[in-house]
Amino acid sequence: IRLLSKIAAVALLAVLVIGGIGVWWLFSGTAIPTTSIIVESGDTFAAVVGKLHDKNLVGFPWLFSKIGTLADIDRHIIPGRYDFSGQVSNYTILDKLNRGDILIATVTIPEGYGLKQIGKLLYDKCGVEQQVFDSLTRDRAYLATLGITVGFAEGYLFPETYRFRWGLPATEAIAAMVKLLDERLSPPLLARADSLGYNRHNLLTMASIVQREGKEPDEFPRIASVYKNRYKIGMRLQADPTVLYGMGGAYRKLLYRDYKFPSPYNTYLHPGLPPTPICSPGMKAIMAALYPEETKYLYFVADGTGRHVFNTTFDAHKRDIRAIRKRLNTTGGSGS
Repeated sequence: IRLLSKIAAVALLAVLVIGGIGVWWLFSGTAIPTTSIIVESGDTFAAVVGKLHDKNLVGFPWLFSKIGTLADIDRHIIPGRYDFSGQVSNYTILDKLNRGDILIATVTIPEGYGLKQIGKLLYDKCGVEQQVFDSLTRDRAYLATLGITVGFAEGYLFPETYRFRWGLPATEAIAAMVKLLDERLSPPLLARADSLGYNRHNLLTMASIVQREGKEPDEFPRIASVYKNRYKIGMRLQADPTVLYGMGGAYRKLLYRDYKFPSPYNTYLHPGLPPTPICSPGMKAIMAALYPEETKYLYFVADGTGRHVFNTTFDAHKRDIRAIRKRLNTTGGSGS
């Protein structure tokens, strides 16, 4: 009996010691600098534990895996970026994984950004794979599933502030931006576009030109009136930003030789609208394209202050160009 009691006492002590060690292992924390892991869609729990172990966040991966499995954490880990910092214990790691406490990034797509700029911004702010993004925005089959029939997403990614989980797939980011555009282009607005002779694609293309030409939103409807008037009479649009877009370079002042650059986007050479939008227009530019001012203006020139001088005749336009150049003491002007 005495021996049995001793054995029982030793066993109890062993259980308490082991339990104490287990509690200590689970809850004891270590101060660390911010350390991150990326959980990809389709990662197994073993793969996640492996990533934690590789970053020295867990010391006994087999034990961590067992506890995570027993707690059912392995069944519902949300993909994304998990950041760990400060006092980090095995429990805090398990708890963060269990809650899906991933990094949510806020990213603002400025009005007038093009696909290249949007792709870089999503990569910098959200960890979206830029090469995948670039490929998908030119993937006709994929874009068709989003209702984009032209095989190119330029102009269809609505500029707004988004909250994306860090590392989300490019498909998810693109779909969210196209969906918001569809929501903003309500049936009444599309009906208005139809009354002007625009389908959705043409509307976005015209709005993108207005967006790139103007700096002050209050001028957008007047700029839109110039292009509406040119378009209506069959005059070439002669929009400088379309030339620069076709050249694939940064926006800058055009040189005289640039106006002859061979590109389907060169609206000095080709009549009508360019093949696609040249940027992502915001709602003010879209509304300006839908509701331009009622004017007879056919020409405008930048006055050097961010605004423009408008004219109905080419002679008056040339006169204002000369006056502005003289005032600015430059050798060339920028206008349309």
